[in-house]
Amino acid sequence: MERNGYADAAVADILREADLSTRSFYRHFESKDQLLCALFRREADAAAARLRGKVDAAGSPRDALNAWIDEILSFGHHRVKAARVSVLGSPGAMKADGYSDEMRDASRILTAPLEELLRRGAADGSLPLADAPADAPLIQSVVWAAAGLNPARDKPSSRAEAARQVRSFCERALGVTTASGS
Repeated sequence: MERNGYADAAVADILREADLSTRSFYRHFESKDQLLCALFRREADAAAARLRGKVDAAGSPRDALNAWIDEILSFGHHRVKAARVSVLGSPGAMKADGYSDEMRDASRILTAPLEELLRRGAADGSLPLADAPADAPLIQSVVWAAAGLNPARDKPSSRAEAARQVRSFCERALGVTTASGS
């Protein structure tokens, strides 16, 4: 799928690459779309686990926000992750049966730690203007765009510059002052 694109990857090509028989494939999946959705779910679950671990290990809500931003930015700036996202987020893949449900679930599990850290930051005063349910989807959109994963916006030249831009925006929007810094 990475080499040929999702739309042009035939089940026979996938079977040949994976060294599987047709029978083995259809024992687990009814279609190429089901395989894509299973791959998408596996990648989203792994990303959510990495994200959760980094956010939970942070010492403060602000550090947790920075960890969340860094991990999401890696989806567009880390070579291996970006290649996977490119396949799983390709226009052809987006047309797969079940894709929108997988995307919705992935968004939910990737945003959950962000909502939690925003709630903690509002409660302890380190993110004084945070409104978790309203701000989390907006922050997610900003970071997704800064990672170059929004086709409407070009990716910043470097991950460091993207991180700087996003942190600056989030800190202003959430009311962070130097006194409440980490």
